Amino acid sequence: MAIEYKPRFATRNEEIVAGLRDAAGAGPPVDPHMAVKRKTAEIAIAMALLHGGEWRVRIDHQEGLVMVARWNQPEIS
Repeated sequence: MAIEYKPRFATRNEEIVAGLRDAAGAGPPVDPHMAVKRKTAEIAIAMALLHGGEWRVRIDHQEGLVMVARWNQPEIS
């Protein structure tokens, strides 16, 4: 059985334009909600690397609040 190759772009021209957009930093549009989630997750990871422990993220679009805080789990006795 032969492996079929399926190109990502319909034409070579579309591939060139996509490459130029990426090089210019003008990639495809990103959902703003996903961008906020991704960036806050990156901050939580960086805080864990810097300070240790587990960090949580709270995003409240109604209140306009973004919080990254250490997550203190209660100890189980």
